[in-house]
Order: sequence, then structure tokens, then C-alpha cells
Amino acid sequence: MSNTLSKYLNILTYVMIGLTAIFVAMFYLGGDLPNQTYQTPVYTDVLIHWAKALFFVCAGLSLLFPIIELVSNPKGAVKGLAGLVGLGVIIFIGYSLSDGTLLDLPGYTGPDNTPGTLQFADTVLYTMYILGIGTVAAIVATEVLRRFR
Repeated sequence: MSNTLSKYLNILTYVMIGLTAIFVAMFYLGGDLPNQTYQTPVYTDVLIHWAKALFFVCAGLSLLFPIIELVSNPKGAVKGLAGLVGLGVIIFIGYSLSDGTLLDLPGYTGPDNTPGTLQFADTVLYTMYILGIGTVAAIVATEVLRRFR
């Protein structure tokens, strides 16, 4: 990355951190709306809209930079695509292990005891288990291999 671009990105980072600090201070120190059932800060909407803006900017840049990298370095993109395919296989394995059987919850009448919701939750849990075990195995394997070098 060029020094000029790096300089501008650093300035942009400090500006965004400063704006975030200002919005958080406004939220906590700006007072409350009158005649509300619950304590409601005046600047809640401002902080929420700022958080949404940061999220969308971050999501957009997270998609844009890999595309730029793909165009500028197609050979390096193969490794990234291999990682995405591997992650897809792990998620598929988690989905295959998941179960959508309804739970017997006496007294529960909420909308979340559905096969789709339960299967999604199981998929996320199994995927996290697989990734966690893989992480620990990679750490142990790296340390063991380092001892033999």
C-alpha cells in the first residue's frame, strides 16, 4: 500500500473514531426524553444510525477489497477460494449433523420452536464445534512440528 493511501486511511480512521466518541458521549450525556415509560436517551437514534452506517461501510469494504485483490492477483485468489470452499464443506457437515425435531418445552408458546430455527441453531453449534476443535488441533500440531525442526 502506498504511503499516501496509508496516510489518508490513518486520518480517516482517527476521524471515524472521533465521531464515534462524540456520538457515544452525546448518547450518555445528552439527557433523556421526557414523559417516557423507560429511561430513553435523546440521541439514541443518532447512535443507532451511526452504527448502521459503520456496519454498511464495513460490509461494503469487506466485499470490495477481496474483489480488487481477485482482479489484481488471480493466482493468490485460488487460496482464498479454497478457504471459502473448505468453510462451505464444514458448514455442510454441520448442517448434515443438525436435527430439526421440535423440543418438548412445557409452558413455552413462543415462535422459535420450529424445525427451521432448531436446525439453524444446530448447524451453527456443530460448525463452531468443528472449527474450535480444528483450531486447537492446528495449535497443537504447529507446536509439535516446531519442536521437531
